[in-house]
Amino acid sequence: MSLMHKTDEIQQAASILDGLTDIIARKVAGHLGAELKKLYATEYVSDTLPTATIPSTPVKAHGSLWSLTELAADSGIQKGTWYKWINQRKVPAVRLGRSVRVRDEDYRKLIQRSLRPEIHR
Repeated sequence: MSLMHKTDEIQQAASILDGLTDIIARKVAGHLGAELKKLYATEYVSDTLPTATIPSTPVKAHGSLWSLTELAADSGIQKGTWYKWINQRKVPAVRLGRSVRVRDEDYRKLIQRSLRPEIHR
């Protein structure tokens, strides 16, 4: 199986997972809204609860590269900090001509390593 074929399969799987995540989030939000409506059926709760949405950033295709400007915009971390982390080899990077890029999987790994279990239970 060629690398191109595997990349296509990975991108398709990621797209399917993103779609499923959206569907599940809408179902959970709708179910919770209905349950809250039943639970708090008093004058304090309006008859029409707003539909809750879970904000998400657009998912880049797996295997794609992020510019430092894109990373700064997506993460809220300044470009200077990204440069510092790359120089300290905390984040692997690729140099393409004069631009520096970070692989999508390395960015996701950094996020996973940074999650604090005591905050995200």
